[in-house]
Amino acid sequence: MVRFTLRQLTYLTETARQGGIAQAVRQLNVSAAAVASALDKLEAATGLTLFDRFPAQGMRLTRAGETFATQAEALLVQASALDRRAADLASGRAGRIHIGTHHALAQQIVLPAVLAFRENHPGVRIEVKEADYPALVAALDAGEVDALVVFDQGFDPGRHEVEVLLELPPLVLLSGSHPLAAKARISLSDLTGLPYISVSPAGPGPSYLQLLQAAGIHPEVPFQSQSRELVQAYVGKGFGFTLAGFPPKQDCTTEGDPIVARPLKESIGHSRVVIARSRQAVQTALIDRFLEVCKSPTSVSGLAGIQNSANL
Repeated sequence: MVRFTLRQLTYLTETARQGGIAQAVRQLNVSAAAVASALDKLEAATGLTLFDRFPAQGMRLTRAGETFATQAEALLVQASALDRRAADLASGRAGRIHIGTHHALAQQIVLPAVLAFRENHPGVRIEVKEADYPALVAALDAGEVDALVVFDQGFDPGRHEVEVLLELPPLVLLSGSHPLAAKARISLSDLTGLPYISVSPAGPGPSYLQLLQAAGIHPEVPFQSQSRELVQAYVGKGFGFTLAGFPPKQDCTTEGDPIVARPLKESIGHSRVVIARSRQAVQTALIDRFLEVCKSPTSVSGLAGIQNSANL
């Protein structure tokens, strides 16, 4: 248990620096009685004689006092830094934010938000966790992340607070050499008989393939992969088409084959991009500010443009 206060240490170090109580009180702007009382209590608490006192000549640290005062000054420096850190945390100038997301949304929304946020909050550290949907929800429930920016695949309203960020109708991804690539929009009838390349596992909630099937299109699925890049590579080779909520970052696959994204004419449903937070977590102003940036037009303009073009 600590037996002395930071104020007592401050009076100690200033008295040692000035060589006496009378000189120290002018710097501290307190009474001589307050300083003398603090030093007496400090010596009583520590069991140390901190000063040699010379009438009419001032005060000088004893050897034990020199050692104690050196460590006291270091502690005061740390306390001052901690006080500034607390002020920075309280004001939002410093802190740490943990966000969970999917790879695609990290590129489209989270990364632009991080770059924009850091311009005004350079002292804030933002950590981004990418994982599959079940792992992200588990991380949110465990308090390992402050919020999720994800495709909505089903949240428990009793545990999670969910805000819709975007609603994305699916885009048809085709080989750039496919005859349908020349069309501005693709109808469901155009897709009849074409093989479907599936991303698996799709996770909870309806997959794009299930949306197609509900709309009366039942394609063969000759290829499926957990890698979106490999799915796009299959599409680029002309092995079939796939549906996605966002266009590829490049107009060609990793194999160098051209690939295009076209909106559907008909509505078969959409994917919702949401911000999810735990109802049990403390809602801090700093996290609120970052999520507001995620919702800003700059962060979501690319995906919003996709949504608007699909609705034309």
